[in-house]
Amino acid sequence: MRISVRHVIVQEFAPPARSVIQLMRLRPRPSESQHVMSWSIEADVDCQVREQQDAFGNFVQTLDADGPLQKLTVTARGEIDTFDTAGVLRGDWERFSTDVYLRDTDLTECDPDLRMFAREAIKGFKTELDKPHFLMRAVDEIMSFEPAESAPASAIEAFKAKKGSSGEMAHVFIAAARSVGLPARFVSGYLASESDGAEAAADTSDLRGWAEAYVEGLGWIGFDPSICLCMHDGHVRLAAALDYLGAAPLRVSPLLTATRAVDARARIVQGQFQRQS
Repeated sequence: MRISVRHVIVQEFAPPARSVIQLMRLRPRPSESQHVMSWSIEADVDCQVREQQDAFGNFVQTLDADGPLQKLTVTARGEIDTFDTAGVLRGDWERFSTDVYLRDTDLTECDPDLRMFAREAIKGFKTELDKPHFLMRAVDEIMSFEPAESAPASAIEAFKAKKGSSGEMAHVFIAAARSVGLPARFVSGYLASESDGAEAAADTSDLRGWAEAYVEGLGWIGFDPSICLCMHDGHVRLAAALDYLGAAPLRVSPLLTATRAVDARARIVQGQFQRQS
């Protein structure tokens, strides 16, 4: 499927920021599941943008802009050809052993209730592939979807609330998977809303999070608990890491250029995506 993406992020600073540095992960990673036909990232201010890869192999753009800045707009756009590989990620080079993805983070820790939930969810499994499928179904059944209003909460918080955004449901899945010995990680990206099942979790935008679990003999497989489906050709994969913080499309940090602290709060006031398929 050919998907055209236009991702617009508008930020306002009050009071104006003297300078801003931000880390962005806004360039999709090529693989057999997706071929990047064209892609660009632009800002509407005079700035410097450098790109490199992080430890997980994600493309990371660092934007430096001098102020004063009251408003900053970043636009990522391009076209992706996606292919349905039954959720299996192919052709993506892995930098770490799968054991790394058994490591807990603050956002993917388990408490006793979540650990018990995971054990109950996989009861009756016959193959290793059953485990993540059972977990995805269980997360979908116990949690109700809510559009994202901020960065995803931790797995423990979301599980207690029994509701959450796509990213929060992914955190619950990841924490549960790791607790039963399944390596799992967070993925950020886009979901074309006209794809099968996407209407069940229509967010305020098409930016979302899902999870990948490693199954011996098959490799990494994408699981999207918010629509209870494996990754398909409606998903566009941006970045993958241990949790949301490592895969976030945008992280903002005001840069202090004076001898006193500068109170420059960043507020994302707009995020929209347009796609054609």
